[in-house]
Amino acid sequence: MNEQDPLEAFIRDNRSSFDDLKAPERVWARIDKKDTQRINLWKWSAVAASALLLVAVGYIFGIKAQAQPDIAGWDEYMEAENYYQSRIDNKMKEIRTLPVSEEVMNDIQVLDEVYEQLRKQLMEDPNANTQLLLSAMIRHQQQKLDVMEKILNRVDKYQKSESNNHEM
Repeated sequence: MNEQDPLEAFIRDNRSSFDDLKAPERVWARIDKKDTQRINLWKWSAVAASALLLVAVGYIFGIKAQAQPDIAGWDEYMEAENYYQSRIDNKMKEIRTLPVSEEVMNDIQVLDEVYEQLRKQLMEDPNANTQLLLSAMIRHQQQKLDVMEKILNRVDKYQKSESNNHEM
């Protein structure tokens, strides 16, 4: 700190000689020009952000509008789909807790792939028989649920027979 004290004293003593010179006008003109550019940048940034927000909102509403296709019987199908899917999800949770083979899980995955193919055909093929596809998709979900219930029943029977064998 002792080294700065003489410098501070020198500046205080000679302050009037430092203040007598003024910056050239061109320097102040460049400084003023930079300030106006910054203000314009903020304005354009605000406009760009607003435009981006409008595009994003439009995109989101567009996706929601496309989410429900214009297919006769779609609402009824979605009701049945939600019912079966909730039951399938519950059965799948039970199956995952049991010691089932990887082959069983692969078979369930194949069932999911078949269902996705049906759904893809429904959405993409304008000439498809929509009523036939919708009923096939519901039938597929029913069959998948039946298969899962059979898997659970067989595993349960196997576990009961194993526990009976261990008791004897």
